[in-house]
Amino acid sequence: MNKLSVIVPCYNSEKYIAKCLDSLVNQTLKDLDIIIINDGSTDGSLEIIEEYAAKYPNIKVYTKANEGIAAARNYALDKVETPYFGFLDSDDHAEQTMFEKLYQKAIDTKAQVVVSNFIWVENDKQRLEKEGPYEPHQDMMINLFAVLWNKLYETQFVKNTHIRFPDGNRYEDAYFLYCLCAYVEKIAFVDEAFVYYVQHGKSITHTNNHEVKNMITVFNKIVEHYQQIDKYQQYHDELEYLHIKFFLGNSFLRSAKIKDKQDRSETIMMGWQLLNERFPHWSKNKYLKILPGMKNKYFKIVRSWNIMFFAWVFRNLAK
Repeated sequence: MNKLSVIVPCYNSEKYIAKCLDSLVNQTLKDLDIIIINDGSTDGSLEIIEEYAAKYPNIKVYTKANEGIAAARNYALDKVETPYFGFLDSDDHAEQTMFEKLYQKAIDTKAQVVVSNFIWVENDKQRLEKEGPYEPHQDMMINLFAVLWNKLYETQFVKNTHIRFPDGNRYEDAYFLYCLCAYVEKIAFVDEAFVYYVQHGKSITHTNNHEVKNMITVFNKIVEHYQQIDKYQQYHDELEYLHIKFFLGNSFLRSAKIKDKQDRSETIMMGWQLLNERFPHWSKNKYLKILPGMKNKYFKIVRSWNIMFFAWVFRNLAK
């Protein structure tokens, strides 16, 4: 048995998949499976993948009908047979030492999750993003980056949680990681950047349309999960802050860029309504008081009478 698996969901990535796979087949850790899920690609992605699979026996290719990235990730999780696994998106690539160093850290510390830094790449510019360190549970929920691919996971630990990606939904990574926070007891960090997170015109994070509303569905599912495991009150302040951070921050910025004026307004107000109905006293959240930065100062002053003004500001700043 190999030591770990790397899951690569692929949908119409013919321009990027070769660079992604080159970074995996040349890893210094040779005892790894590369699990590629071809999610119904209609371009030349599958042909490229099959060429690599013919050369490298540790590449396992599965082709399925297109059902979205959450279903592709769930499909791949069922194929993992190694003690650890990680992710890499088909339009990103990794340093060759990534999985050797993450695996060694996991072995040395017996961590259930190992976290590293990454490099944001956009318009030929690079920016280092450092994640951690933070403690498990509440501290993890507040401080983690809700991205999957700069982390390594212990397979049996994840399977024991029964957490799956929400089929048909974007922000599936946020659901997976924020729900996982309730279970992680041991986490470790490697203070190096391994993944090159490449932004381009077709990236999901640059698709600002009505599907941004999908975040509301996902955050409803996160809350439902904490209610089902009877930990909602234990994580109330953290869940509240996540709603503030996403519906006045991450999702709000994307919603502000929706081209259709009516759709833009409706999407923004849906998030605002959810925040206020679920957490009517959110403006008194303790993390707004104790966390530094301009972001939290902005959160504190958003109200129903000025929210569309901020949307106008963010929309025009992006031009």
